[in-house]
Amino acid sequence: MYTKHTYQDWLATPETERPELARQIVQRYVSSDDFKTALLADRYFRGDNPTIEKKRVLRAVAVDAPGGKGKKRTAMREIIGNQIRNNFFFRFVVQEAQYLLGNGVTVDTPETKAALGLGFDTVMEQIGEAALRHGVAYGYWNNDHLEPLLACVDAASGFVALPDERTGALMVGVQFWRLTRGKPMYYRVFEPDGVTMYRKADDGEIEIEEAKRAYKLRVTRDAIGVTGIEGENYGALPIIPLYGNPMKISELTPSIRSKIDLYDNIVSDFGDNLDRANDVYWVLNNFGGTMSDVAEMMQQIHELRAVVNLSDGMGGGSTATAQTVEVPYEARKTAMELLHKALYADYMALDMDAMTGGSLTNVAIQAAMTNLNLKADRFEWQAFAFVQGVLALIGKASEKIAFKRQQITNRSETVQDIYAMREDIDRETALKLNPYIDEEQIPDIMDAMDAQEITGLSGMRALDRLTEA
Repeated sequence: MYTKHTYQDWLATPETERPELARQIVQRYVSSDDFKTALLADRYFRGDNPTIEKKRVLRAVAVDAPGGKGKKRTAMREIIGNQIRNNFFFRFVVQEAQYLLGNGVTVDTPETKAALGLGFDTVMEQIGEAALRHGVAYGYWNNDHLEPLLACVDAASGFVALPDERTGALMVGVQFWRLTRGKPMYYRVFEPDGVTMYRKADDGEIEIEEAKRAYKLRVTRDAIGVTGIEGENYGALPIIPLYGNPMKISELTPSIRSKIDLYDNIVSDFGDNLDRANDVYWVLNNFGGTMSDVAEMMQQIHELRAVVNLSDGMGGGSTATAQTVEVPYEARKTAMELLHKALYADYMALDMDAMTGGSLTNVAIQAAMTNLNLKADRFEWQAFAFVQGVLALIGKASEKIAFKRQQITNRSETVQDIYAMREDIDRETALKLNPYIDEEQIPDIMDAMDAQEITGLSGMRALDRLTEA
C-alpha cells in the first residue's frame, strides 16, 4: 500500500496549494512500485504475460551477399516465436473472491442489510476481486449506496489514499482519471469536510471543476423549483479500504509470478519445437562447398525441387540425408505438471482437476478444500473489517457479520446423512441442510407440508415427495 504521502503532509500544505499537491501525489503514485505492481497484476489477470513478450527465436536465413550477384550468405534473424499465455492468476483470484463473497454478506437484521443499499453484495465482489489483484481496493459510501474506487484502473486512472501517520486511518483520498492521451486529467479529492473536483487545464494549471460540497445533500423544492440545498458530512471519511491480505500486497507475489512465467516459457518453447518439427533439415556428408553454396543449394531445393551436383573439386562424393527434429516431450510434460501443482499449492487454491467427481466422499472433498479454506479465512478478516467499517459509517455498527462460502459436496451422501439424522433434527433444519433445496424455497415447502393435501404423511415422507416433484 502506498504511504509516501500522509494526512500530515496534506495538513502542512496551505489550502490554496493543495490542488497542486494532489497533482504531485498522483504523479508520484503512478511512478511508484505499488502502482506498477497493480498494473502488472491486471495484465496477468487478463491472461497477458509481459515476460513472455520478450521471448525471441534466432533463426538462420540466407540473404544476398553485399556486392555479389547470385551469391548468398547466412545471417541470424531474431523473430517472434510462440508466445503462449495461461490464465492461472485469473482462476486463482476469481476462485478466492467468489468462494468467500459469491453468496453475499449476512448481517444481523433485514433492516441492516437494506441499509447497505442496492447492489451492495455485487459491488463488494468487485472491490474484493480488485483487492486481491492490487493489494487494496476502496469502497466509497455515496449517500445511500456503495461505489468501488480501484487503486489502479489503467495507466492514467486510479485512486490513492493518504493515511494518518499516528492511527493509520484514511483521511484524504484522490481519485484521478483521464479518458485518453490528449484529454484533460481530472482529480476528485475526498476530505473529511467534503469532496472537490479539479481539472488539469491545457496550460498545466489545476482548475476547480466543482467546488467543495458536503457528502450528504438535502434539496428542498417547491412548486417553482429548488429553494435550498443543505449539506451534511459523515463522522469520518466515507471511504473504506478492503485489503487483499494482512500484508496489504498483491496476490501476484514473486513466487506466483516466477512460476507462471516459467510455465508459459516451457509451453511456448514446446510450440516452437512443434513448428520446427514440421520442417526437414539436411545433413550434407562429404560436402566441400562453402555456406554460400549450401544456401544456393537449399534455395534450389525449395524453389525447383531439384539440385545439381555442387563440388569444390576435391573429388569426394557427397550425399544429403533428410532429418527431422524430435520434440523433447516427456521432460517438458513433467516440468509443466510440477509447476501446475506448485502454483496451486503456493496460492492455496483448489485444483478442480484433482477432484474426480461423484465418487469423492464429503470427507475427501473437505480435505481437498483445506488450503482454500485457510486462504479464505485470511481474506475474511479483511472483508469483515470492511463491512464493519461501512456499517459504522452509516450508524448501524454490528459484530454480526457473516459470509456464506461456496460449497462443493457429494449431494447424494449429504441427503443420506439427513435421513440418518431425521430422528434428531426438526423439519426446517432438514430442509436447510438439503443441498437440492434453496433457502428461499423453505417457507413455501413448510406451508405445503402443513397443508391438507399432505395430511397423513410423515414430515420426511412429505419432504421426499416434494423433493421428487
